[in-house]
Amino acid sequence: MTSIDRSRRQLLVAVPSALAAAAVAHGARPRAQGANRTDDSGAAAAPSSFLDRRSPVITGRCIASSSSPLATQVGFRVLAGGGNACDAAVAMAGMMGVVEPMFSGLGGDTMILAWSAKDRKAYGLNGSGMAPSGASLDRIPPGPFMPETGPMSVTIPGAVDGWCALHERFGSKPLASLWEPAVAAARDGFPVGESIAGIWNMVGPMLPRILSPQLLPLLMPGGKAPVPGQLIRFTRLADTLERVSRGGREAFYAGPVAKAIGDTLSAGGVPTSAEDVARQRAQWVDPISVRFRGRDVLQLPPNSQGVVALQALGILDGFDLAAMPPAERMHREIEALRIAFAFAIDEVGEPTDAMMEKVRRTLSPEGLAEARARITDRALPLGRAVGGNAGDTTYMCAIDAEGNIVSLMSSISGAFGSGLEAGDTGIILNNRAAQFSVKRGSPNALAPGKRPRHTILPGLATRDGQPEFVMGCIGANNHPQGILQSMVSVLDLGMNPQQAMDAPRFRVIMTNDEVQLDAGIPQDVQRDLAAMGHRIGDPRADHGAAAFKGAAQMVRIHRGEAGVGPCLESGVDHRLDGVALGW
Repeated sequence: MTSIDRSRRQLLVAVPSALAAAAVAHGARPRAQGANRTDDSGAAAAPSSFLDRRSPVITGRCIASSSSPLATQVGFRVLAGGGNACDAAVAMAGMMGVVEPMFSGLGGDTMILAWSAKDRKAYGLNGSGMAPSGASLDRIPPGPFMPETGPMSVTIPGAVDGWCALHERFGSKPLASLWEPAVAAARDGFPVGESIAGIWNMVGPMLPRILSPQLLPLLMPGGKAPVPGQLIRFTRLADTLERVSRGGREAFYAGPVAKAIGDTLSAGGVPTSAEDVARQRAQWVDPISVRFRGRDVLQLPPNSQGVVALQALGILDGFDLAAMPPAERMHREIEALRIAFAFAIDEVGEPTDAMMEKVRRTLSPEGLAEARARITDRALPLGRAVGGNAGDTTYMCAIDAEGNIVSLMSSISGAFGSGLEAGDTGIILNNRAAQFSVKRGSPNALAPGKRPRHTILPGLATRDGQPEFVMGCIGANNHPQGILQSMVSVLDLGMNPQQAMDAPRFRVIMTNDEVQLDAGIPQDVQRDLAAMGHRIGDPRADHGAAAFKGAAQMVRIHRGEAGVGPCLESGVDHRLDGVALGW
């Protein structure tokens, strides 16, 4: 493993520390579990502690939500100006690529769940990128992992094609108008948010060893990371954003931008042709689902690891979690996730017919019952030496007055991706290829034209054929864990979406079987979990990952049962700078 790769691993661990530190700076505190209990229809009991906590955002018809107030404002204005949910989501995605540059951007990937109110149907869109034609395990330095920076860590960016495919099918406003705020923010400057500044500052000392020479002065102006409120400009990115907003997909996957991507990777030892870039295409896919508490929870099929969230929730649907003491409930959640992660690590990658048959079997009632039977009163040793996905993302969602919904995630994978800029475009290239396996014969082994097992998994859940929950959680392997814990918090523990977002969480680390717990989880629960055989991480240890359990968002759609609604009830995690806005 090179010194740069060691720095990358340290960086990926440090990012969660920065997020946790930012949460503390926000004055975050855990919510009381079980407060504001609801019945199965979502009708809330009379609140008794609303004055000492953040309330959910409740609106009548529309909502835009993201982890950045600047991006949420863009989505809100699109909805207020007559745009639909697709327009709002695409506009926010462009903005997030500017204001959260370590997480998202034109050089990354996207995965999307979209609900069409007209069709009464959910659509899946896989905008993950393929390995270039020059990618080969023979070029990878010896070691247990893929390189985590540089040209060998890059897949062809899929985000722009995904956003354009979504916009072409469901959009109503010109892309140029939707991305005008992102272009302006990149060219004229935007004030850096507190959490984002905290992350930037935390990883700052490592950036000189990771970033290419042309990116370093751009991302470390004056040799320092930005402070909260500092104005940052990305003029080269502004030019590219404007070019793509006017020319659409072809302005990115052909011409100067595509040439810059291919030349940058080829110069670094990974031959990448213009055809490699041009053939990148998002795929419309049928979502996969599982039942949980009378709902159909939807996810994207492989190469997304959405199957982790689905298998774990399907396992838990057979337990009466609400009747269990906290430690027993958490034990079953942890075990369900371990079983589901193990399946994904061993079986999920670029989808094949055989792989999809295994997924269908795993999510069938029989498969879920078999997995459920493996859970006892003792912890299962299911760690994996490799394969526990890392990386960070951005999540956003939008609902319009017609009932259309977009649940969207985008990512350049690790903080500041590969550390490479594509030519002089301002595009930070992803390091998603680091998620491939170097084990020959693995379903997730690196190969030309192949997509890696992917962390990002936007969520959607329906009840009686109508959407009820829109959700997502960012942060390394927290994606499925955050979705699972949010659903349990709302449907088993009776929390509202904001309480569920802010509730203390755990995180399972598959590479060493460790369970990391938020400090808000009582000591007696921690002791009980340890007595069941769980290896509890020390939250005081300086390993970063113990501090951050993901940043989530959730919207619950109330349709008027038991006197609640119709309305939209939204929660945004205190662990980032996010906000939801609507009317």
